[in-house]
Amino acid sequence: MRFRHLDYTPPTPVTQLGPAAIDALLDRGDLDDWAPLLRAVAADPWGPTAETVMRLCDAHPMYGTSNLWRAWIARRREEEEERGESLADARLRAGLTQTEVGRRMNISQSDVSTLERRSDVRVSTLRAYARALGGQLLVALRLPGEPEIRPLLLPKADD
Repeated sequence: MRFRHLDYTPPTPVTQLGPAAIDALLDRGDLDDWAPLLRAVAADPWGPTAETVMRLCDAHPMYGTSNLWRAWIARRREEEEERGESLADARLRAGLTQTEVGRRMNISQSDVSTLERRSDVRVSTLRAYARALGGQLLVALRLPGEPEIRPLLLPKADD
């Protein structure tokens, strides 16, 4: 798509386009024009390109498409959050049984089973579980509009 009054050459990646060019793309583009934008947002739904699309949809509601873009980005974000692995998956990847993990944590196999199914687990318990797998627990945070994931520094557990 050509951008009137904007200085972008045709092969410019959408991640390098400014808000005015993305706004023109959203407003006047068609499915072929949107494909690179869709790929960029799918690759990083929390990144700056996705944030720009969200801001533009809020600032300049486009009949029919603003709601579609917002909903699509929200689904990509939900899918990204679900891409992690479960405790059980991590244990299996480490080649351990629940009994072996329980022995290393000084808890029963049934307690390991319960732990692997819990939706709310203490950080200290996750640290112990990670150590039992021979690993280390890392906690990270990505703020909206920031492409970078930053490790959080948590207080050391009393061992």
